[in-house]
Amino acid sequence: MTAAASGPRAAGAAGGGVAARLERLLTWVNGALLSVGMVALVFFSFAQAVDRYTIKTKFDAHDQLARVGLVWVVFCGMALGYAARENLRIDLLARRMPLPLLRAREALFEFVVFAVCVLLHWKAWAVIEVAGMQPIMGTPFTNALPHSAILLGTLSIAFTCLLRLWRMAHGRWED
Repeated sequence: MTAAASGPRAAGAAGGGVAARLERLLTWVNGALLSVGMVALVFFSFAQAVDRYTIKTKFDAHDQLARVGLVWVVFCGMALGYAARENLRIDLLARRMPLPLLRAREALFEFVVFAVCVLLHWKAWAVIEVAGMQPIMGTPFTNALPHSAILLGTLSIAFTCLLRLWRMAHGRWED
């Protein structure tokens, strides 16, 4: 589902404007990375079975490379889902709230998500630094490769939040 087709509140994303185009471009990039991660996950999982039961080579890193694909799928998928406004929220009172209060709540939600992404992004650098010293067995990579998906996911969601806040501040948020 695209950002433009995910509900009436996302109607502003379907229109023009630089922010809306950037949000769509970000969604496309996340979708492309998600597709690459999914292909890697399926390929290496299948290759492991084929290798184990027919070819029997000495390559033993299929599962490690599939794990890298899985981590990238998780974080790119999370960013893609957020950009498409398919994140899980419970809106019990949203139908009864007046529009100005609803807009303030939406802005507060975007700001809180942005702050959490900044915190996760900042803390992830220490994880990446340590992971850079841990090789993935049987590959030329280190554990910084799968953990770098955290950086991409939090950066993508934070950028999406900034674009939405900018659009809200400029009156391009629609009910």
